[in-house]
Amino acid sequence: MDKKKQFKVTASSLVDLKAELYRKQQEFQQDKLTQHGGTSTAGSTARPKLKKPSIWSKQNEGVTARAQRDVEISAEEENNLEKSKKKLEEKARLYEQMTKGDFPDEETEGLFLVDFTQKIIDQRRDAHANTRDEEELDQQIPVPPPQNPDEEWVEYVDALGRSRKCLRKDLPDFQKMDQDLQKNRLGSGDKTLLSEDMRREIQREEWEAEEEESMKRPVGPIHYENIREQEARELGVGYFAFANDEEQRRKQRDTLDMLRDQTTDQRSKRERLKEKRKALLEARLAKVRMRKTKKGKLDGSEEDSGAAVQEDEEKEEEVPEMPPVPKVDVEIQERKDTKPGVPHVREWDRGKEFMWDQWVSGRRDERDTEFAPPSAYFSGQNRAENQNKAKLSFKWAGTQTHSSQHTRAPTAQQSSSQTTPPPPRSEQGHPQSLDDMLSFYKNS
Repeated sequence: MDKKKQFKVTASSLVDLKAELYRKQQEFQQDKLTQHGGTSTAGSTARPKLKKPSIWSKQNEGVTARAQRDVEISAEEENNLEKSKKKLEEKARLYEQMTKGDFPDEETEGLFLVDFTQKIIDQRRDAHANTRDEEELDQQIPVPPPQNPDEEWVEYVDALGRSRKCLRKDLPDFQKMDQDLQKNRLGSGDKTLLSEDMRREIQREEWEAEEEESMKRPVGPIHYENIREQEARELGVGYFAFANDEEQRRKQRDTLDMLRDQTTDQRSKRERLKEKRKALLEARLAKVRMRKTKKGKLDGSEEDSGAAVQEDEEKEEEVPEMPPVPKVDVEIQERKDTKPGVPHVREWDRGKEFMWDQWVSGRRDERDTEFAPPSAYFSGQNRAENQNKAKLSFKWAGTQTHSSQHTRAPTAQQSSSQTTPPPPRSEQGHPQSLDDMLSFYKNS
């Protein structure tokens, strides 16, 4: 075929070619559906092909369950994280509170590993040192010379006798302020007709009277209150103004000494109580460690247990010795309001026809056996009662043999008087109260 030859293609030929191509495509689709789905009629519809799932699309067994468990575990971890966050925030608040010196309890201050008191002192010391360094730096900086005379620094003495420094332009205002303060100090609130000379004369007379009184007093130590006079300086809350009289001053000193002793007493008691609690806590921890070492021995870890025992011994050596507890002697006294061997009758039981024990036993006798407790409940009680009876009978026989050996010429009257009566018993044959038993054994 000649490639250089040109074909004449019209629009109608292109449309025919397209139609033929579309028809061939439809026939190919029909043949493909017929081969896979069998013979198909004109009215039947093509069924979709069911593809076999591949190994990549198949899920492993338990994937969904594991995913659900992971979700639950993540929720639990979030809860634990939230709790841990709250605990850490609470600890941070407590730490910040304690670094400021606000302890929740003074007695538990020694339980913490951090010495917050020393930390506060160090912080304040550092702050004071920084302030002092800044002041020294400010002093080292040269002051520029004043540009005009009003900005020059001058020194003056105020009405209270203090040396002050201010600018020259502010000096008249400060001097006027001192004059007003001096007037308020010297003059009272109400207006008086006294002149300055009269006021000075009154002050001179008061001073002379004080000097005469001081000359009449016996010669003794001079205190600050004797020479203070009308000092305007405030000495603060820590200053205590003692009286000029020696007797009254001595009483005030004794009172202050007593208060100081009480304070030291309370402080020492608090310290002893704190040490006692600490010792009890250490003893409890030692018991816990001993219990853990025993468990470790049972498990086979003897080396770890030996180290733990050594640590416990060191801790026990560090525990302070407790003061010896005074021994208490228990002395049993016999009741003097009753005769020996006779049961004691209480004040509120006198005149009654029956006692509480009789009433209880009567109610038990009237009780229906169907509602009574099982007999197995009383087996141990009956056994204990029988043992007590055997002990009492043995003691009673011993007292009889002892009395028969010491009697030489017994008569009927003497034997009746020397033989010890048996221990008092109730109507049911049981021993009476503790007072009756003690009185019986004392007389025997």
